[in-house]
Amino acid sequence: MPKRYLITGVNGFIGSWLARRLRECGHEVFGLSRKLEGECQVRGEITDCAAVQAAIRVSQPDCIFHLAAQNNVMESIRNPQETVSVNLHGSLNLFQSVRDLSPRSRVISVGSSSEYGKTASVHQYLEEGCPLLPSNGYGITKAAQGMFASVFARIFQLDVIHVRPFAIVGPGKRGDALADFCRGVVAIERGSNTSLMVGNMEAVRDFVDVRDCVSAFLLIADKGVAGETYNICNRAEASLADVAGILKGLSKNSIQLEVDPARLRPADDYRIVGNNAKLKALGYSSTYQLAATVADTLAYWRTNA
Repeated sequence: MPKRYLITGVNGFIGSWLARRLRECGHEVFGLSRKLEGECQVRGEITDCAAVQAAIRVSQPDCIFHLAAQNNVMESIRNPQETVSVNLHGSLNLFQSVRDLSPRSRVISVGSSSEYGKTASVHQYLEEGCPLLPSNGYGITKAAQGMFASVFARIFQLDVIHVRPFAIVGPGKRGDALADFCRGVVAIERGSNTSLMVGNMEAVRDFVDVRDCVSAFLLIADKGVAGETYNICNRAEASLADVAGILKGLSKNSIQLEVDPARLRPADDYRIVGNNAKLKALGYSSTYQLAATVADTLAYWRTNA
């Protein structure tokens, strides 16, 4: 049966993929974004309570995916005030507006694996109940967002679920290691660069294709339990060196790596790998292997760089 969905941050990387999938399934999609383009019907900042309320009134949603965020770790270090404003105050705008205007809507609050932070160094596979010890401003705000989601579910009986996506990657994403690597490979193939600039290649992540992430979102929206938190991960690990190795095999040219000190984060977590047992219990299984995701992302940048 078709439903009505509101997506905050609809024109972002995950939001745009999610909106397309929902439309393909026959649902109505409404979007809130700072630019009136793409899937956006209401233009405004998540920090503007009036804009958030307008989006809820226009959409009358059965379900809300809250994706609007300042999600750059380095920017959270440079500008913590803005990160707190967007990620925490913006989330409170949404939760309070749902409470006042649409208390029966299901809300999927999108957090991050960065909430675990230093806990990742002592847990091989992070479970939802592991302590949250974020190591940067972005992780702190996302952890606080998740705690408020739990408070609104418990105190106001809102139908809120918090999710923690791990390293979501794929065609169309900008500003992450895979996108930067792919753009660098394309530059080498075109003769404008001679080496691939990289950061900490020993960092290990639990990579999830954005298309699998969208499937997990829809599964949680359909079968998840209000007040609960779910990891979105594959319980699989790969280093950035592994990613570069896949790209070397796909490149039309020989690839030489060169470490760029500017790409080294002052507060980075070496290894972040999740336990997805709780998500799998809902029926989740991944479709895209990392090699396929890397190949599709490189193909995207060969066309769009």
